[in-house]
Amino acid sequence: MIRRFAMAVLATAVFALPAVAQSNNPDFRLVNRTGTTINELYVSSSANANWGRDRLGQNVLPSGQSFMVVLPAGQCVNDIRVVFDNGRSQERRQVNTCELTDVTFQ
Repeated sequence: MIRRFAMAVLATAVFALPAVAQSNNPDFRLVNRTGTTINELYVSSSANANWGRDRLGQNVLPSGQSFMVVLPAGQCVNDIRVVFDNGRSQERRQVNTCELTDVTFQ
């Protein structure tokens, strides 16, 4: 009986490990569903006032497409800014990217 209980506890712990490991992963997929092209993408820690570099670089993100954003482990609370081909911009502040897989702009 004790052996079965120990096995059940061990199995529960093994299944819980991926969730714990993922909670420190701030990477996410930016999805563009705006109907217009995103020309620039900035993502920075909410603790930082500087947007940093354009993560798309020379690329653009057409509507209907997605782009994988890779961030340093543990950088969970982030600000996201996109600039569209018409010059308009949109921001999301204090997004906990460790708790999601997709950030969609619509």
